[in-house]
Amino acid sequence: MNLPCPRRQLLAAVGSLSLAGCLVESDTPVADSSEETAPSHTQSTTASTSESTESAQPDNTSAGNTTSLETVGIAVETIRITRIIESPNQSQLIADIVIANPGTTEYGTLELRADAYYEPPADDRTYHPPRVSERTAVGRTYIEQTYDSFDSGTRTLRGVVIQYDDDDANGSTDPDEFDIEIAVRRAEPV
Repeated sequence: MNLPCPRRQLLAAVGSLSLAGCLVESDTPVADSSEETAPSHTQSTTASTSESTESAQPDNTSAGNTTSLETVGIAVETIRITRIIESPNQSQLIADIVIANPGTTEYGTLELRADAYYEPPADDRTYHPPRVSERTAVGRTYIEQTYDSFDSGTRTLRGVVIQYDDDDANGSTDPDEFDIEIAVRRAEPV
């Protein structure tokens, strides 16, 4: 068996060809290029920071304009997390929310947004270090209720489900480490 090229020559040729494209020479000195890139990097950081601040406001509007509970006249009496269902993909918070209408307006349709937050305890020993070390938004759901007449008294929204990623909550299953906030997206009078 006669090979046209010995293996060593073939490997040497392939190795030198693959390394030939690695060396790139620049016409500008190294000091000049680093001075020029530093300000442009700062400018892009500033631009992205201002864009993210500005984009946070439109993001809120894309989720729907929310109105404060006091403006609409709806009050949250109690929020009780009844259970937490663990899942490999998306865990779930199940909550009962009691709302009241202390105002004079009679509502037919209410659309609410429930935001779930995880607040790790001060002595969190779940992970070393914990993945989440401060209050973090973990999930959100929208609730739409239609009433014949919601003019006074209270209404209970039972079994509100908020899905969240278990990793965002350090794998916690303690309801005391979660908080749910309610915002009104839409309130239509009768």
